[in-house]
Amino acid sequence: MSIDPRLIAALIGAGVASAGWVFKAWLDKAQDQSRRQERVRDVQTALVAEILPYLEALQLFDLTDHLEQVVDKMRRQPEYFPLVPTERNDTVFRAVLSEIHVLPEPVIKPVVRYYSQLFAIEALIEDLRGQGVRNLDGDAREAMYTDYISMKVQALKLGQNAVAAIEAQLGRRL
Repeated sequence: MSIDPRLIAALIGAGVASAGWVFKAWLDKAQDQSRRQERVRDVQTALVAEILPYLEALQLFDLTDHLEQVVDKMRRQPEYFPLVPTERNDTVFRAVLSEIHVLPEPVIKPVVRYYSQLFAIEALIEDLRGQGVRNLDGDAREAMYTDYISMKVQALKLGQNAVAAIEAQLGRRL
């Protein structure tokens, strides 16, 4: 019994086509994985690019010394209350928040903790800039400003932790 050469050709063609589909599926999966890894790197790099300038700004002067000077002036001049500027240090984070799940698990927690601290600082700044704080007694205003500076000190630590976690995942120092 001989096998029809057309059947052999059809089987070979089907085998080649099947192998092509398997190879294409494997290639697509590899490309998707590569694109995902690139996206994760890009998001982490962007977050570090946003976090570092704020950390550098916080390190420009001694926050504890600044607090002591401001509190001293508040005590000497009861009508004095420092101007507290608004801050926006979360533009990148807000842009990638819907994709936070793409980050490696060891990065998510420190990054979210850092930005949660920034949101708390923003809320306190809004209170400090309001007229209500001017109506408080000196001790209460002093306590609010002390909380504000303490939160900035904590933001510095949390930001350093977030950057360290990202650097560990990227395998390099940024």
